[in-house]
Amino acid sequence: MSDMSLRVQPKTKVLIPAVRSSQLAFEIFLQGKWRLHILWSLRSGPVRLGQLGRLIPGASKKVLAHHLRKLEADGIIVRKDMSDTVLHIEYELSSAFRHLVCDLLDRLSELGAIYLANSAKHVEKV
Repeated sequence: MSDMSLRVQPKTKVLIPAVRSSQLAFEIFLQGKWRLHILWSLRSGPVRLGQLGRLIPGASKKVLAHHLRKLEADGIIVRKDMSDTVLHIEYELSSAFRHLVCDLLDRLSELGAIYLANSAKHVEKV
């Protein structure tokens, strides 16, 4: 029994940090129904809350504002208050995460396209 635990333990020590960091990234970037939509909308540049509501018609402004606050607290997006006399707040991806978020969204899109292509082939065979 101890020989087996010795063999498994080194792999586990290497695997656990990778799994934890992947799980953390998943929870931060993809948690909830609307985060992926928000990140896709912000990838092309700064967006105001009203614009975001039009880009994501199924989500209420309250829900969008909640996710924007959480993404801001996580450092993923930046909130810019550009108000002079009229309320003008824009949200954009932070420079630290812009490249990573865009890469993640591209990979998820590729994964989805491959999955859909393979599932279509599978359905044709049946």
